Amino acid sequence: MTQSMQADRPVFETTTAGFPPAYYRLVSITRLPAAHGKGVTNLASLYHDQEELQVTWQSQQVDCRLKRGCLVTIRGRKSSPPSGDACRIQRLELLEKPLPGISPFATIPSSWVRDRTWIARVTELWQRLSRPFQHLLTAVFWDARRFERFLTGPAALSSYRPLPNANLRHAVETAEQAYALAHGLSDVSPSVVIASALLHDAGKADDYRLTPERDGYAFSERGLLVGSRHTVLEWLAVARGRDGVIVPDSQYLALVHALTATPGASALGLREPQTIEASILNVAHRVSDERAWPPIDPPAGRLHLPSRASRMR
Repeated sequence: MTQSMQADRPVFETTTAGFPPAYYRLVSITRLPAAHGKGVTNLASLYHDQEELQVTWQSQQVDCRLKRGCLVTIRGRKSSPPSGDACRIQRLELLEKPLPGISPFATIPSSWVRDRTWIARVTELWQRLSRPFQHLLTAVFWDARRFERFLTGPAALSSYRPLPNANLRHAVETAEQAYALAHGLSDVSPSVVIASALLHDAGKADDYRLTPERDGYAFSERGLLVGSRHTVLEWLAVARGRDGVIVPDSQYLALVHALTATPGASALGLREPQTIEASILNVAHRVSDERAWPPIDPPAGRLHLPSRASRMR
């Protein structure tokens, strides 16, 4: 498959060596009445892989758009403060739309993923994507709560030992396996292979919800009625439509085919794998499950999917 560059559009400048990051994850924010009750004193914790920062600024009123987990940029940064003090700035500005050049994986705080080796591995995969596919994944994971659930949620509700960041681990393992299988094949798009592997179970971020009654995770209403396979297709459609992500049609169709193709399920209206990328994802998914996710109960190697015809668990 041929790679096509994204059409000309504004690109958000990313971090340059020797300069502060251009964007951060808002980890926390505290608002207090300003002196003499005039205005608001804001104190926020920000995270980027290259810098963790405490900032403070004054405002006339509360900016309700600034919520935990959103991506922001600093306006009017003062000189670096003494150690331990918050950096005084003019304001934090919310990044409202997913922009090219922003990597969500560069802004994952340790409270979301403590084992940073997984961040290094997913970042390496991210860097192998073409610019259009990077922008596509940025748009899919732009919603902070969705992204956090993808990173912290389980790979399944049963059959597998509960591990921190299980869904992220499974996505990374599958993507690494898929990329290895695709290595050296000239007719394969590495971006389609990696993106489909990272996204194939991403919809589980909306499949499961923490529930006090079960002291753990349970199916959400969407998980029961729709399932992860269809959820991720909705996200992709929104990314191309509302968010204006431009991916060549041939590669977008190859991605959707890889995400939906299922061997032996033509009677259900699903397609058999017709592309090398789809076949690679199918094999990588199985190998990743069998090697890295041994089930608690026999038979050995059983997938956490209920059947080959359904990936809705």
